[in-house]
Amino acid sequence: MQTQEKQRLHEFIATLNEQQKKSVLSESKILQILAGPGSGKTRVLTCRVAYLVIEKGISPKNIVVVTFTNKAANEMRERLVKLIGEMRTKQLLIGTFHKICCRLLRRHAQVVNLQPDFTIADNNTRKDKSMDGVISDFTRRDMKAGAIFGLISKAKSEGISAKDYAKMNATNFKRRDISILYLEYEAQLRKLNLVDFDNLLMKCCELLKKKPNVLDTVKCILIDEYQDTNIIQYDLIKLMMQQVNEKSVTIVGDPDQSIFGWRSAEPKNFGKMAEEFKGTEAINMEQNYRSTTTILDAALHVIKQDPDRVEKSLFTDNPRGIPISIISVQDHLKQAEFVASEIRKVVTYSKGLIQYKDIAILMRMNYISNDLETAFRNHKIPYVVIGGDRFFNRMEVKDIISYLDFIYNPSNVLSFQRIINVPKRGIGAVTLKKILEMNESQPTHLLETLRSIVNSKSSGFGPSIISKLKTFVNVCEEARSMIEDKQEVADILRHIVDSIHYQDYLKNNFFTDHEARWANVGELLNIARERPELTETNDDFLNNDDLLLSEESDHIDDVDMTLTIEEVEQEHVEPIEVFADEGVVSTDPVADFLEFCSLCSNQKEQEEAEGGKVTIATIHASKGLEWPCVFIVTCVDGVIPHTKADANEEGRLLYVGMTRSKFLLYCVTPRFRQNFGDFEASVRSRFLDNMDKSLYVTKTPEWDNDVRTMLATTIGRPIPPPDSSLSTKNKGLKAKQEENNHSYSQPVYSDIRFGINGNKVDLSSLGGFSSAMTLVDSQLSSTQNFNSKKKTAAPANSQPIMSLFHMNKTTAPKRERLSPMIKDPPNNQKKAKKEENEDDALLACLKEEEEGDFF
Repeated sequence: MQTQEKQRLHEFIATLNEQQKKSVLSESKILQILAGPGSGKTRVLTCRVAYLVIEKGISPKNIVVVTFTNKAANEMRERLVKLIGEMRTKQLLIGTFHKICCRLLRRHAQVVNLQPDFTIADNNTRKDKSMDGVISDFTRRDMKAGAIFGLISKAKSEGISAKDYAKMNATNFKRRDISILYLEYEAQLRKLNLVDFDNLLMKCCELLKKKPNVLDTVKCILIDEYQDTNIIQYDLIKLMMQQVNEKSVTIVGDPDQSIFGWRSAEPKNFGKMAEEFKGTEAINMEQNYRSTTTILDAALHVIKQDPDRVEKSLFTDNPRGIPISIISVQDHLKQAEFVASEIRKVVTYSKGLIQYKDIAILMRMNYISNDLETAFRNHKIPYVVIGGDRFFNRMEVKDIISYLDFIYNPSNVLSFQRIINVPKRGIGAVTLKKILEMNESQPTHLLETLRSIVNSKSSGFGPSIISKLKTFVNVCEEARSMIEDKQEVADILRHIVDSIHYQDYLKNNFFTDHEARWANVGELLNIARERPELTETNDDFLNNDDLLLSEESDHIDDVDMTLTIEEVEQEHVEPIEVFADEGVVSTDPVADFLEFCSLCSNQKEQEEAEGGKVTIATIHASKGLEWPCVFIVTCVDGVIPHTKADANEEGRLLYVGMTRSKFLLYCVTPRFRQNFGDFEASVRSRFLDNMDKSLYVTKTPEWDNDVRTMLATTIGRPIPPPDSSLSTKNKGLKAKQEENNHSYSQPVYSDIRFGINGNKVDLSSLGGFSSAMTLVDSQLSSTQNFNSKKKTAAPANSQPIMSLFHMNKTTAPKRERLSPMIKDPPNNQKKAKKEENEDDALLACLKEEEEGDFF
């Protein structure tokens, strides 16, 4: 049996590349494996564990393997069973830092003043139980539990105890209050026999300091995703390594993929370990097995902009691939439409190589998903959202919708109960019950009841409550007046948001993610400004049976991104059908908007579609995952990099997103984006600037049999038979134009190179989805312009032309609206000659576009 295991291990090692073999067989006591994306780190880590057990004779009971997620731990167990057997695998201690610390603390609880039967306080438990009676009403008015926990958790992640925190902030008034709450919170946890996640680490550090021999039997420690460790976890590792002469320590990670700084992750921990432990060996695993050379080179262009980065490279034996597509679109709506249409195109032209499950849409901020979800519903594209609630189910979105709902319908008690203490007004359960009882005894709606309470001198409520209710009533009545005056829904929502100081509320109550929540509020206002129709679809395109692939589908069932993703929502949204009811059409914009929000938040589970589902995820949530086709959307400054974020980490974040792709990579940049209903000009992400022009194109990929062969080779799938009909190369102008526009449910506007006055226009400012998708607007006499003008630089004072649906009048330059694309030229005697002339002119234009930099 042992001989068979050794033979199996040797055969496995023989499949590794030189860097991987060196990592597995290293005799160093302290080993750093710097594993780039797609370099097979899990394979190497698994093989090293098997090598230590089978070749070095170390008992699995003496080996600890630390993973960043439960999913990674389970995956490693499954792989190890095949190499060392189920019994030995069960003897290994494999798990997250928290799991391993919990096991140690159970065995030695009394050493650190814990009861062995302690329970773990998750986020909900600690808020519901531990903080009762801890945070005073006075403090709650300024900062709620969420923000307080954020500060306490940050302190703990840096290894700062409650007593030390109090000493450090003795002269800081606000932090002094936090330090008092920190101390009281810890006392409350002890009283309830609870340990929170941060304390699992802190208490384990305390245990190892008090009783270093706890880990005497441990001979080997292996740690995955080392770049995501924070200060307290590094301290824990050092304590585990304190008998380093007798222990072997292997850490695996990639500082280029350190993207959890908001959780206090420290990419500098690599350097700290090398400095503090002499003789540390570092091995760079630089061969990538996932992506094409072009994708890797483009990603390296981004990551090399980090001035603090330790120089290392990536290479692959995969095909060079095709250039990445950096696509400029008009705005966020056109972006969503482009992505939906391009997905259909990729599924069709890949001839079965790429299905929906092979495609991911990655974004920096959650709010961006709303437009994509709407477009996917319109185009009947199945999708799954990873890492967050659906847009209309997010807390901050529901808060503002509930305000509007109650103001519009003051009898809605449920909405009132949700919003009366958002932000905190100190309306307790007793007061609330009294208000509702008074309302039930009166024939009027709840807002009238509140008005009577505010105006009455003998309502039975104290002056403080009266004052708070009066402020609430004023907000509601002002908004109701705006509704009666037929003001826009977006303006009403803006009034509500400003009147209740909702941004301050988010800042004070949600320490770690208030900016993302505020962005979601802004997106809600954008939706209110536009309210796109959900029923616009291209039936001819969607009913094409050739586009539906018949291979058996699968989908993501269990993505465990611990502390990043709590669950995966697997839901497709059936297209919303709006039926005319006896010819009655609603003319109430507020009612329409509320109905729209309700329908979007109450979608049915979708049946599994053929080809699985497209994944929509944040870049953070995509860590460790991969797809043949990836779209990174809204690649603009202010989003990535985020204005208030660490620029180096933002670059690493984009690098992670780009390296999720195996073959097709799109970076989409809207030229204008909405911010709380107003259009603002945007600039593509600075990380994409100055990229070698051989690495990207500013149009969608071209397809032919050679591209499909390269795709199949890269993703390891059978090469489909040649099909000359599925080719976008060397097509006639009309076919190319139809291909680019056949599925758009919104009108596309012409991209032309000359303005009304004949001046040449920079294409980077024009509308449309790619550089090759236009027809000439005959009203502009563009044929003559194209034939007569030579390729010259745009005059410095020339204004670009593009179509804008909504524009911030105070910031946007004046631009001419272009006429809609002419799809069917008039049928007359000059038709043939006219088309021939237009073809000649436009082919010249397209050639010029392809040679130039679209940005």
